[in-house]
Amino acid sequence: MKKEYDFDDEISDKAKILVKVIPFALIILILAVSLIVSGIKNKKLKDDNENLQESIMDYADSSLSGENQGAGDEAGAIVQSPTPAATAAPEATQEPVATATPYKEIMEAGKVNYDKISFDKDEQLKEMMTYWADNNQKALDDLANLDRFIAMSWKLKGTRDCYYYGETDANGQPNGKGIAVYADNQYYYGDWSNGVRNGNGTWIHYHIHTSVNKTDLYTYHQYTGSWKNDLPDGEGSEHYDYVVELLKKNTGYNNNLIGSYAAGLINGEFYITNIYSDKNTKEWYAEAQNGSWVYQNENKDSKGRRTVQVEDRDENNYIWMLPRDNVNIGVPCLISKNKNQ
Repeated sequence: MKKEYDFDDEISDKAKILVKVIPFALIILILAVSLIVSGIKNKKLKDDNENLQESIMDYADSSLSGENQGAGDEAGAIVQSPTPAATAAPEATQEPVATATPYKEIMEAGKVNYDKISFDKDEQLKEMMTYWADNNQKALDDLANLDRFIAMSWKLKGTRDCYYYGETDANGQPNGKGIAVYADNQYYYGDWSNGVRNGNGTWIHYHIHTSVNKTDLYTYHQYTGSWKNDLPDGEGSEHYDYVVELLKKNTGYNNNLIGSYAAGLINGEFYITNIYSDKNTKEWYAEAQNGSWVYQNENKDSKGRRTVQVEDRDENNYIWMLPRDNVNIGVPCLISKNKNQ
């Protein structure tokens, strides 16, 4: 007997199949979508990481090349910064200013054996004293560079002693007007009492080299002013003379300091000029106390430097110095029996 086809039964069977299949299909679809989204996120994260890494590398390269930092500073250098905010830390763009000559003897043994060169200290100092009394700087420079004068100074190498010519007291000690030579081509002309420099006088340190000089920036350094107990004390001034060809570009070098001193250290108000390789100059004001510059304000830069001098024409422009370097500042290289060296 032929069985009749039941359309309703067919629909019912298909419905049952769909009911079983659809959940699995939805699960597969959801998983597929999740994988696609995850892939997109991973790709974006990878791209972001690559971009970040690239940015880091770019920053490192620019830092090494100087794009993100100021001019390089030498150890112990003081630096000039253009117009920082009055209460904010300054940016890193800073102009170097060279420090003074180091506390060490300049002259070293060379081709000439100065131990074998004869000299007459009294006659030579008498000769130099005449030119000094006439304020003939050119003649003084010429004499100081003669072998017989260098040999006279060389004989005192490694000591704080001096050869003296001039007025003396009853005991033969320097007293009155006189001239002296020390080691390392240092000279003094002026007032004496009780055997040491007291009163007014000028000290000069010639930077004389026995071989070709390629690094020493100075030709001479001098202090003129008041003295007490063999040290600068009272009103005075320092002057530095340079080998201009050796000066770095865009770097300032102390040229003149006019102020007051106590026991050989800066102490009081100062007017300062510095000079650049193009011979331009800038003027600064500062105050010192017991061998340290008084800070102009509370500002500090990222390296911990503080403001010690302010420019004459721009009250927002300063010289900056590390506190560790802002101690025991005085007339450098000065040989004295009463100086702590």
